[in-house]
Amino acid sequence: MFGHDADQDGLRALDYGVERGINFFDTADAYSLGNSERLLGRAFRGRRDKVIFATKGGSRFTPLWRSAAQSTPLLAPFRRTLRPFKRFFNLLRHSQKQYDFSDRHLRQAAETSLSNLQTDYIDIYQLYNPTRDVLEAGDFSVTLDALKAEGKIRYWGISCRSTEDALLCLRFSGISSIQIPISLIDQEAIDEVVPRIGERGVAVIAREPLGQGLLTGVRAGTLAEQSSRSRAEIERRKRQGEVFHGLAGAQRTMAQTAMQFVLQIPGVSTVIPGVANQAQLEENLGALSAPRLTSEEFARARSLSSNPRAS
Repeated sequence: MFGHDADQDGLRALDYGVERGINFFDTADAYSLGNSERLLGRAFRGRRDKVIFATKGGSRFTPLWRSAAQSTPLLAPFRRTLRPFKRFFNLLRHSQKQYDFSDRHLRQAAETSLSNLQTDYIDIYQLYNPTRDVLEAGDFSVTLDALKAEGKIRYWGISCRSTEDALLCLRFSGISSIQIPISLIDQEAIDEVVPRIGERGVAVIAREPLGQGLLTGVRAGTLAEQSSRSRAEIERRKRQGEVFHGLAGAQRTMAQTAMQFVLQIPGVSTVIPGVANQAQLEENLGALSAPRLTSEEFARARSLSSNPRAS
């Protein structure tokens, strides 16, 4: 985001969403160096009981990046000129991200999130993409259980890198939610992982239901392209996304089709599409009133995932 105008756009979009029934907001202390949380705190000050805050902790940026990021408002006049370099800046930003799941860091991060969100409790506090080694060690669970006992968080969960990691998370008795990518492109979790999570009474938060923009009908400039390390991998995923375009129609856009698909998966508790502006928010909301996928369309979507040539 670039300064005051972007913040005002964000606040308007949040007001627009909550007025139309959205009450679940997923964020992280690393998003915009905490500004995402601060905007939520400003937007819902005085009406905290109307919304559910799910935030994440465990990641942080290097001092060098934090210092550089504080200068981004000065670049606002050059936003259009810098657009071709967005992928470079995204990959640079990612290289400056560090992870720390120690008791000390998680406690500090939770306190910062509470302050940013202007609240005395967080509904769901999630670890931000821990590695397999961190999950196997499991030390963080003691801290998260303690934060819950202290009333600073109501529940805790884990945002996972892979379906394999999601299954590993089930070893923790205190876990309440698992966040994983689920979309028309990413269907690996549907048959085995989601049902197993549900059997434990753990909520499934479906991340990236629009395939980071590849399932919106947009041809270029998607988040997937801007953040991918591999050109070959992103081209492969773009081809994957294209095979599903035939499922859209006059009464349901591609993005709404993708959203409906995830919403119709048994065991999915909530879906969190990202939005950049109010127009995208309106389209996502339209998925709720758009025609559901018929049983034949849903079956075809499953079939195309395993056999893209069937398109």
